[in-house]
Amino acid sequence: MKTARSFLAFTLVITLLLSLGSTAFADSAAYRNTQAFLREIDGYTDLTATLVGVIDFAGENYEQVKLSYKGDASDYTSNFSILFNEDQADIVVYMGQVIKFDGSRLSEVLDAVNSINAQTTGMKLYVDTSDNTVSAELLQLVTEDSVVELSLSAVGFLIGFTDKVYEHLADYAI
Repeated sequence: MKTARSFLAFTLVITLLLSLGSTAFADSAAYRNTQAFLREIDGYTDLTATLVGVIDFAGENYEQVKLSYKGDASDYTSNFSILFNEDQADIVVYMGQVIKFDGSRLSEVLDAVNSINAQTTGMKLYVDTSDNTVSAELLQLVTEDSVVELSLSAVGFLIGFTDKVYEHLADYAI
């Protein structure tokens, strides 16, 4: 009887763990492109990755990886995300807060952001008046064969771009 109870308790624990699903075992990416990217950056000492999981972004399923970069190519620590589309056809590199600004300077920030956006292609800046932040986003089309190379290029581009943008908008930052 005691063995049966121990076996039942063990079975219940295993069932509970398995019912937690992928969030309990988030070390495994759901999408091939995410897996390929994470394999490629494994061992980078200046880039820290955290697999978040599948999220809804702009009405589509994307797998999110949060990244933090502090290295020789930047004077700043960059915190951002890379999103891999479920259909494997694109990625989005996104920094939610390039700067936070005083709402009383909204028109100045809008002018500066519009000026930067008019001079660039690919990377776009957005002003969010709900929290007075400027964010940056880059949509990149990829294939299974190009995803690793293009993802790394997009990450490098985002870091360099947002460093320059931060310097340009630093007078507005709080």
